[in-house]
Amino acid sequence: MKKKPKTKVVYKDDGETIYSMAALEGLTQEEAEKRVEERKKRVKLTRKEKRAMISAGYQVFAPILLIFVVAFAFVALVLYLIMK
Repeated sequence: MKKKPKTKVVYKDDGETIYSMAALEGLTQEEAEKRVEERKKRVKLTRKEKRAMISAGYQVFAPILLIFVVAFAFVALVLYLIMK
């Protein structure tokens, strides 16, 4: 007796939500809906604008990071010379 080949069921995601996941984040249904509305109102940035914002952030924080690294190296050098 020959077995029939099994047909594989392909599920298609239609985007329907069975249960609201807002309660998992500690939000009420109204707060979750308000958050969705706020996300829709956000400004869309182009790729060029995003890169400009990121580079501006680096330009602001790079000197601060450099100061901390130099200060740490200076303290490490002083401690090395004292312990020598």
